[in-house]
Amino acid sequence: MLQTASPLIMKLSLFLMTAVATHLIMSFGQTFMHYKIAHHPIGGKLFRNHINFHHTHYADDHLVSQTYLGAEGNITPYFFIPAFLVGGCAYFLLPLNIFVVMVIASAASFYAHVFFDKEYHVEGSWLQRFAWFRHQQELHFVHHRHANSNFGVIHFFWDRILGTYRRPNAGVYETDACKAFTLFGRGITARPQIGSALRGLEVWWRLFSAHLW
Repeated sequence: MLQTASPLIMKLSLFLMTAVATHLIMSFGQTFMHYKIAHHPIGGKLFRNHINFHHTHYADDHLVSQTYLGAEGNITPYFFIPAFLVGGCAYFLLPLNIFVVMVIASAASFYAHVFFDKEYHVEGSWLQRFAWFRHQQELHFVHHRHANSNFGVIHFFWDRILGTYRRPNAGVYETDACKAFTLFGRGITARPQIGSALRGLEVWWRLFSAHLW
């Protein structure tokens, strides 16, 4: 019985880890594209549409509406372009069952981002009864009041890593001073979160290399 259950548990654990990792990658991709394309002139038409429509419809004293006003300047479908590119590569690199889990998790994550972005701006959303939603909504509204902060939609810890996190009613950003790190024999300067992640990557690489060679 245990011998039968053990492989099943391992497979289900692998599926769960794949789904969580896929969602986090989708979440970071949304945050980074929102930060570097939708709010930067390099984004061209995407940048102009996002600023001229979404941030015009919802700004300062009019952050909600009876119905969501986002279709005209909606840049969300453009996120499918890198998603399809990554998915195409994954199809050839991953086992079929893992690939299927990744596709389902990607679709669910994409839907969640679109859903929450709409609910934040709909007046009298049924989710208003939950304190966690009201907190998330206020963090998103900070982005509409201060467009150079809080680019996340679901997970705002990405903004902490990127140095763009801003608390509601805060006068300053919650950023950490950059520190010096030595990685792979080279000196770099980075925020503590990024430096710690890179150091973890270095440790993993050294362990992997030791077993490989």
